[in-house]
Amino acid sequence: MMGENIHNNPGGVARLVTLSFGVIMLGLSSAIVAQDSVGIEEVVVTAQRREQNLQDVPISISAFNADAVEAYMFQDVTEFVTRTPNISWKSDGSKSRRELAIRGVTNFLDVNSTLRPSTFAFYLDDFSIVGSSSNPPIMDVERIEVLRGPQATYFGRNATGGGISITSKKPHNNLAGSVMVDYSNYDTKDIEAVVNVPVVKDVLAMRGNIKYTESDGNIENVNPIGGGNDSKYKYARTTIRFTPNDDLTVDITGTLGSERTGMREGVPSGAFSYFAERIYGRDTARFPDANGDGMTEPLPDGIGFWPENRNKVNFNFPQNVGTNYRMITGRVDYELSNLLLTSITGYIDSDFYLNGDVDGASIDAWNEFRNIDRDSFSQELRIQSADESARLRWNIGGLYAEDNGHILSGTFSGRDNAFGLPPWTRIGFSDSQEGIDGWHLFGQLDADFTKNLTLSFGGRYSEETRTVNEGFTTVAGEMIEVSVKEKFTSFSPRFAINYGVTDDINLYSTISKGFKSGGVTRFGAEGIPYDPEIVWNYEVGVKADLLDNRLRVNAAAFYMDWSDMHVGFLVPQLGESAGGRVVSNADSAFSKGVEMSLTALPMDNLIVNFNVGYLKAELEKATVFIRDNVCDNRPPSTECNHVLDGSPTPLSPKWTLSADAEYTFNISPNYDGFARLEWTYRAKVHRSQVEDLLQEDGFPWEVPSYDFFNLRAGVRHENFTITGYAENVFNSHFYQNAYRKAWAGGVSLEPSLRSYGIRVKYTYGE
Repeated sequence: MMGENIHNNPGGVARLVTLSFGVIMLGLSSAIVAQDSVGIEEVVVTAQRREQNLQDVPISISAFNADAVEAYMFQDVTEFVTRTPNISWKSDGSKSRRELAIRGVTNFLDVNSTLRPSTFAFYLDDFSIVGSSSNPPIMDVERIEVLRGPQATYFGRNATGGGISITSKKPHNNLAGSVMVDYSNYDTKDIEAVVNVPVVKDVLAMRGNIKYTESDGNIENVNPIGGGNDSKYKYARTTIRFTPNDDLTVDITGTLGSERTGMREGVPSGAFSYFAERIYGRDTARFPDANGDGMTEPLPDGIGFWPENRNKVNFNFPQNVGTNYRMITGRVDYELSNLLLTSITGYIDSDFYLNGDVDGASIDAWNEFRNIDRDSFSQELRIQSADESARLRWNIGGLYAEDNGHILSGTFSGRDNAFGLPPWTRIGFSDSQEGIDGWHLFGQLDADFTKNLTLSFGGRYSEETRTVNEGFTTVAGEMIEVSVKEKFTSFSPRFAINYGVTDDINLYSTISKGFKSGGVTRFGAEGIPYDPEIVWNYEVGVKADLLDNRLRVNAAAFYMDWSDMHVGFLVPQLGESAGGRVVSNADSAFSKGVEMSLTALPMDNLIVNFNVGYLKAELEKATVFIRDNVCDNRPPSTECNHVLDGSPTPLSPKWTLSADAEYTFNISPNYDGFARLEWTYRAKVHRSQVEDLLQEDGFPWEVPSYDFFNLRAGVRHENFTITGYAENVFNSHFYQNAYRKAWAGGVSLEPSLRSYGIRVKYTYGE
């Protein structure tokens, strides 16, 4: 299969890239001949908090409008990330545990943290949700924008790497709505409905949206307790829009979400994690020691390991993983003369749970019950010039934000534990609370010095205070409490130059600073502050619409200078349930690369997209502190350092490529047919730096390169669409993530299998 051969044949990548460029070059030759079309559709974005043509914004952006979201059938943050250059992702086994890296800038921490750490901004209708979620449901979406590089003047809450902004569709004055039904393999059912109601004509309208997804999952638990990664996702959202006059618009939105999965998705790798090796490594009574060296190997457990086993687990105690969340936002826009005043108020509360079997095997070794409650509140006030034709355009604003988290976690022994403890002995307990509150002042001025030259200057001042109160018991049963409070401040400037060579070609250059506040880590009974993370981004780019608007080219080159990167790593003596993830600062790192997106319209009924990103992100100077029992064969109390100089940062694949083409054809006066092919390639990536060092080879932390194809075809009518699809159509064997726990079968890998189904959508009044 093509998807499998590419891994063992580097020439396969070259052939596919050549094929993609060949399609585009064919499009160019056709474009030169065909001059009677309106060309590629303009893409509208709000990256600078006002509607603009994508080609006029001096920021590297990937944008997807409502039609693109529908065509790609996006359901998850990972799906539009894979269509975006120089962005990668990881997961710890469930939908609500995604983490992103933009241009190599990532958290390097842990999704189990009391507060979700983040180095990127994630906004839903201009409200920051990143403190509680990085994977909201993709439903009733107007557009998705992915911004690369620091975004201090508009998306400033921890936006060192970039930002993601999702804009939902708003109520309007027509009776309208839609119904979508999707059925695919693994008995997966996805149903979504939208209704738009004009309550009082031209004054009050309401829009409601519900979504329900249920699946048996692609992983089977062969144990008699049954249950694999079956899942149920339920969402509801309602927006009320009040427009008493032409100058005032008030939107109030409420959202509910419930996500439940029967297990953390993954199959055993056959390679112990650093943590699991210290639990099972000498338990020869329960684990095999094939080579007689006194150290055991992971337990096959009748199901075997990856890649022979791609869809089976054997755990003897139920698991339950998921998140419930509630969100309410209020937005007021008021136009006064040539000014626009905006107020955005929002609150989100999420409850994450991970309960049950933690050894992932038929032995009854360990069970864990972990619950994390998080909430975020923010109030933003902004005033900006409303005259887009003015030579001076500006915005100023202020933001107050407060994030809180509470984790309650306990680990209990089973009857087959390695230490002979009585069943249900609590060996670790953590009760931790953490909070961040801060305020920010920001602004930007855009000045047209000539018709073609625009200079921009902006910045954001941030002040954040982080508080940690933690109580936990060690494996030895000792109760320890830690309480620390630290304040962090920073000014993050941004400079940009935009020069219009012609009406269709823009050159730009930016210098911007990203800031992520520091924090407090616990090592033993001591709370140790770590410094803020700083990134300077230097970027040049070009945006062009060529060949009578039949070819769009957006390209950028960048260099990011990094200091005090936050590096998280596990200290096994403290144990994961006791909060044994420690954070340190790496002295310096860099990220550099290029990214390019091409859209071609070879003929009126064929559109082709190609995206490529090249990235090199490394730790220049980084020594992290750890305590273990393997450093230089010293005793467990020994302190030793791990030098990571020259190592790649995690989640920074060298190449990220994607291509797609859609061909439409007329069936009858009222019906059009379509067929589209999508391809994605990701180079190998390191998931976790410290674990890489502690393994003899890269497996399983170094996720190998992979590629896959999706195929979609169907019929469109003015009011309905029928689509048949196959994702990973060649059933390529690859995994996209590796994550640890006390897995007796080794590190868990998330397999990617083929899925196929049919989708029907009916729309009226939109």
